[in-house]
Amino acid sequence: MPKKFKGKFIKQIMIYGLILLASSLISELINQLWPGFPMPPALIGMIMLYLLLTFKIVKLEQVEGVSNFFVQIISLIFIPSGIALVTKLDVLKNEGLQIVLVVIVSTLMLLLFTAGIAWLLVQVKEWVIERRNNRQAELEED
Repeated sequence: MPKKFKGKFIKQIMIYGLILLASSLISELINQLWPGFPMPPALIGMIMLYLLLTFKIVKLEQVEGVSNFFVQIISLIFIPSGIALVTKLDVLKNEGLQIVLVVIVSTLMLLLFTAGIAWLLVQVKEWVIERRNNRQAELEED
């Protein structure tokens, strides 16, 4: 592994490590403030990474290598979940239909909610553009 690549990879790992540490601390803080509202650190970490990339605090090049590595090994990451699922076959046998129904209904609700928010954002964007165009037209008339 070339020295330059190795240093870059270590910096990327450090960025991910800091995000994981911060998301863990935030999750624990939320758990202390609202015990009935568990917030998984992975979700907080994804939101943090999204915000850091969106506001260009972290550039894509700074996390791209590690992200590609994680995508390559994603099947290994899900092995513990699969094993945990196999150990609960008795629960699946008794409650399987209910679990499947909850997953289907919650997925549909999530899709509808996401579509509604996307539609709303498009409407707001169009309204802002229309308003800006109207202002420019008024300024040109004066």
